[in-house]
Amino acid sequence: MFSKSTTQSRAFLLGGLSAAIVSIIAPTTFAAEKKLETVYVSATRSETAQMPVATQIKVITEEEIRVSGAKLLSEVLRTQAGIQLTDSDGSGARNVTASMRGLSGTNNVLVLVDGRKLNNPSLAAPALNTVSLKDVERIEIVQGSAGVLYGDQAVGGVINVITRRAVAGEINGSASATSGTDNLEDYTASVRQGFENGLSYSVSAQKRNADNYRDNNQSAYENVLGNLRYDFAKGFVFAEAQNIDDELNLAGYLLDSQAAVDPRQARTLTDYANQKTDLARVGGGIGLGEHWELLAEFADRDEDTESYYGYGSPTLGNMRVKNLTPRVVGTLPGSNGNTLVTIGYDQVDSEYTVPDWGTNIEQTIDALYAQVVYPLTQQLSLTAGARSSSVEDINHASKTRHDDDVTASELGLSYQLDNGWRVFGRYADGFRFANADENGLVLPGVEFLEVQTSRSGELGTEWRGERAAVQWSLYRMDLDNELIYDAVIANTNSWNGHGANVNLDSSRRQGVAIDGQLTLSDEVSLRANYTYTDAELTSGSFPGNKVPYVAENRANIAVVFTPVEQLIVYLDSSYTGARYRSGDDANAWAKVDPLVLFNLNVTWEYQGVEVTGRIKNLTNERYAGLQGVSPTAGYYQYPQPERNYEASITYRF
Repeated sequence: MFSKSTTQSRAFLLGGLSAAIVSIIAPTTFAAEKKLETVYVSATRSETAQMPVATQIKVITEEEIRVSGAKLLSEVLRTQAGIQLTDSDGSGARNVTASMRGLSGTNNVLVLVDGRKLNNPSLAAPALNTVSLKDVERIEIVQGSAGVLYGDQAVGGVINVITRRAVAGEINGSASATSGTDNLEDYTASVRQGFENGLSYSVSAQKRNADNYRDNNQSAYENVLGNLRYDFAKGFVFAEAQNIDDELNLAGYLLDSQAAVDPRQARTLTDYANQKTDLARVGGGIGLGEHWELLAEFADRDEDTESYYGYGSPTLGNMRVKNLTPRVVGTLPGSNGNTLVTIGYDQVDSEYTVPDWGTNIEQTIDALYAQVVYPLTQQLSLTAGARSSSVEDINHASKTRHDDDVTASELGLSYQLDNGWRVFGRYADGFRFANADENGLVLPGVEFLEVQTSRSGELGTEWRGERAAVQWSLYRMDLDNELIYDAVIANTNSWNGHGANVNLDSSRRQGVAIDGQLTLSDEVSLRANYTYTDAELTSGSFPGNKVPYVAENRANIAVVFTPVEQLIVYLDSSYTGARYRSGDDANAWAKVDPLVLFNLNVTWEYQGVEVTGRIKNLTNERYAGLQGVSPTAGYYQYPQPERNYEASITYRF
């Protein structure tokens, strides 16, 4: 018999060994023939860099999204390495939460659109409903802490959605219509045009209505986006506006016993939560000499909410988030190549108001940061950086004020062995400040929670050839003052019976993430990834226990079959291993069973017209987007759709 710690260590080492084996086998199959491209905008906050950085990055292209048949951002993310999703409403957008590196919750993964922050100053999930895939050019996923470049909430990783831009001298666009199970109707249209004089514009719109899987789960969604840009000799300026109207009925959770009888039924027959969001963004860039550029954006998100939970009158609320992100990016020539320097200032000003709940909280975060990517030799580069952040919380309801500050740093090395192989290692800090909801429910004597900090080490390799690629990383992250909800502490003190948000002394995450692709022939290609996550509480009420609802093992595989040029068949499968239910900090209840899901998409394209048919949950599994346990209610869940169908037609010009 092995002890618990021995078993965990063996599993962790086996995960790393598996990654190493994959890294060795893949290159022996196909010889490397082109230089590894490793730098993207999310790793440097600029599009000018052409040198490697010491981190693992995955880029999902527009073509990969099209081939998969995905219509929602969540459908793309759930098949990626290192990401676990929860869905507590079934719509696939509003209440989807991403977990990376075993960090559950809504505020430990930073979600961006063109660098604009989607995370909220509350426990509400990042607003994935503001992203329409029709506008997406690519999605960049940065694994691990990115506290220096992005600051607050970039603890487990960063998901940056990059939207399309018009091209000078070209006009293009698309129109599509989709119909599906549960009265799904989805209509999109977009047009982009660039003129030779530097002026360009893009306009897009989407309307999506669905009854969704469960009773009282109807959704109605409208999204209109417009962008105007002018490029001139020394830089560019742009202005962008977006309006989103998102109405959603809430079916609530079901007990497992109720879901076994009828998973479509609703526990709440009249609940709803509607959002109306106005977004505005302006910015630009200007050259400061031959090698330097000043970039700056200002974004303003104004979100009005109306919700009803079965009693009293509807509750009205408002969330206002303003982001200011100026930065200077430049290169310094040297004997071994150019040094990339990024120096910036970030300000996030948030206000969260719900009058009926007595909530009126402001939060302002200011930060200065700098990052350098320096070529020590022609093959070896050093990444180093630091950020100093401060936060000010003002609770107008309780007339209290709170200030805090934190410093984060990073240090990494990337070594290009040859045209295909790269190895890297880094140390990185991460942090997040408590949000309004967390500070609104604390133990007696606590006015504001402490800042959560993390320290992580990472080691990885990456290899690319003409017909195959693989990357993997092995990491360990230690956290201090982790922000969690602890019902046991609150119940023991018997002060309100509803639990409280607390700071843990310490906790730990470690694991392996592997991602690869392989082209077998002109007709068949494979994409696969595997993630091992060991998430453990090392203090608090349950030291040594696993973090609930984090699966140790996750795997995805997709087969792309192109028998003729116009026809693409895409089959993907995802595996989620057993995990403790949400709320089971004591690890005392039965685990959620492992789950395997299949999706099939068939695309036919001819002269700009594309016809797509998709079957989701091909094997008709009954499963839940979130499964939890409560001492009073027992097992509960939010059921997800069984087998369902979509058909769409798209015209591109």
